[in-house]
Amino acid sequence: MKFYCLLILLVLSINTPAQNKAAVGSASPKQYLPKALQEDFSIFRKTLETTYPSLYRYSDSITVNAYLDKQFDLLNRPMGEKEFYRIIALSCARINDEHLIPKLSPNYFTHHYFNKVKIFPFTFKIINRRFYILKSAFNPSPIKLGSELISINGRPMEEILNLLLPSIPSDGYIQTFDVKHLEDYSTTQEGNLFDLNYPLFVEEVTSFRLEYIPLDEPSIKRTVVVDGLTREEYRKFYNERRVLDTPLTFKYLKEEVAYLKISSFLGWHRRAFKQNFDSLYSTVFNELKLKKTPYLILDLRNNEGGDNTGEELIAYLLKKPYRHLDYIEKKYVGLPPVSNYLENGKELYLADSIFYKNATGNYRIRKEYYRHRMPLLLEQQPKENHFTGQLIVLANGASGSMAAVVCSFLKSHQRAVFVGEETGGAMEGPTSRSFTKLTLPNTHISIGVPLTKTVNAVTYTKGRGVIPDYRVEPAIEDILHGVDTELNFALKLINRE
Repeated sequence: MKFYCLLILLVLSINTPAQNKAAVGSASPKQYLPKALQEDFSIFRKTLETTYPSLYRYSDSITVNAYLDKQFDLLNRPMGEKEFYRIIALSCARINDEHLIPKLSPNYFTHHYFNKVKIFPFTFKIINRRFYILKSAFNPSPIKLGSELISINGRPMEEILNLLLPSIPSDGYIQTFDVKHLEDYSTTQEGNLFDLNYPLFVEEVTSFRLEYIPLDEPSIKRTVVVDGLTREEYRKFYNERRVLDTPLTFKYLKEEVAYLKISSFLGWHRRAFKQNFDSLYSTVFNELKLKKTPYLILDLRNNEGGDNTGEELIAYLLKKPYRHLDYIEKKYVGLPPVSNYLENGKELYLADSIFYKNATGNYRIRKEYYRHRMPLLLEQQPKENHFTGQLIVLANGASGSMAAVVCSFLKSHQRAVFVGEETGGAMEGPTSRSFTKLTLPNTHISIGVPLTKTVNAVTYTKGRGVIPDYRVEPAIEDILHGVDTELNFALKLINRE
């Protein structure tokens, strides 16, 4: 499950009176001396080396250590929080783990910040690395929706893309996940990373000079200057465009074709809609079995992941017994060496009698504890009313974490045909399941740290997600007119068959 720590809500939140008073009196951001920065970075690195189990999962130790050494060497002069955060954020992203997520300090977004920074007033759809205006904070919009954005303040969009993508934590070598996170990628998202990272990694501005190609005049380039959004305006714009989808939707598109859409496996999302997936799964798959439905389209697009309700779904879709986890690993036993800096650090104790140390220096559960501690390491049985018909899965780069796990099992067991994009989570499995939060003592920057490395019992290519059998991406005209390109393609596959 994602651990974004409510990034955008920091921007939207209202400071306490004490914070406001401090902000008004602040003429410039606080500068930290090299000693304080080096201490914070050393604690961050020690956490990676002693508590986080996947430091060398996608790059060898020589490469990772050389990178971290180089970042430490930059800390030889005073810096503000923004500059130091960039080093931390790029280091997290360099580890290639979507769950290793940094967050600025609680006091970063002050009134002083919003005197010099205004938020970008549009959202995008990114298609083949090209940016199309999808929503506008203005009514009427100064740019027609669907127009292609060419540059912002003289910077080509390709340059901006290359500045922002390295700042986004993602699994392995997957690119679709990074691109999706510059869009409004999910209704359960906790932040649009273009909105957050543009002023951090590109420029801090209050207005935007936009060069664009109008949707209805493709041979013409136009220019417009727009003001950015204040915090209050941005709060309104963000809340208007963030409308939650129902967690689970099931219906028949035609007599022989059922459609099951799961927009998240998140517990808070289910509770908001008063949905119980245990009972819903039972009802859905009983109906599929009773009607002998030959086709099921499973829609996991924009599903960020969540909890073990995804694991339960797998048992309704596979036909034969299977193992879920090949193994899991922890980095430590006892207490983490950095427990004083971790949220609930004293509660993270792991008994050494339950684990054994392997050749890589990580710890695995002893077999005698599988059943009580991690039954997913044992053989799993399909549900009695599991689906036996033909399955088509719709997935994209925002299908991450648990949604990507579901896709991985269906792909590895050759159980489904995939339509859309490469999934946002690696088939091998995420580092997740249990989390803590590291807070650096001087800058108060925090990092969400996953504590359990999981390896799925599937066939996978290192660092890659599920590659679709049919790569399908909608055109901007389809999106504007509400045409579901991927779903229509799936229906055509069924009709052709």
